[in-house]
Amino acid sequence: MNLISKNRLILGIAAMLVIVSPMAVWAATGFLTIRDAAVVTSGDRVDRAAMTTRGNIPKDGSGGAFGYGIITSAGIIVTTTHKGVLDSELQSGPQDPVFHNHYVLLGPNPSKCGNNPSVIDITFDSPGQLAVGNTNVALKDLPKSSEGISQSNNVQNVVSFKLDPKFKNNNPNDELEAVCVTDITPAQNKVVK
Repeated sequence: MNLISKNRLILGIAAMLVIVSPMAVWAATGFLTIRDAAVVTSGDRVDRAAMTTRGNIPKDGSGGAFGYGIITSAGIIVTTTHKGVLDSELQSGPQDPVFHNHYVLLGPNPSKCGNNPSVIDITFDSPGQLAVGNTNVALKDLPKSSEGISQSNNVQNVVSFKLDPKFKNNNPNDELEAVCVTDITPAQNKVVK
């Protein structure tokens, strides 16, 4: 192979890497992009919701701490998965990344989360029913309230997000001081009925 052929081969490989690398990143993180969201309200609450993402949703903890949320004027309905924190009746222990629901309230915590919101109240109960598979998330039978936190039929947004837990002394074995909500991304298409 002469020098010109080698240079063309190297340029061809480099061009392929430039094209393939963003596609690989997209495939690996597409689960954080909600392509379509449909929310059905009944009376004064969200009754059920379905979301479709752009990539397969990891259920084994490999996607890190993340989730999907329905923001209402009263409170937020979330479906999350994470290791390291036991905060749900559905988890078998702190290292169990099983998907579970919460009703949450967010607020500021600038010393721990900067400009990102922080979880200020959360249910241990996993209200409603939940199914996660491939690129789909489905929630149904969501009660009006759980453990003192309510939701409403006034749906303001449907989002994906990451969770960033903050432990005392930056040690996961120490006390949890805050859970920051980062990378909040609205659904690309949202329908509320």
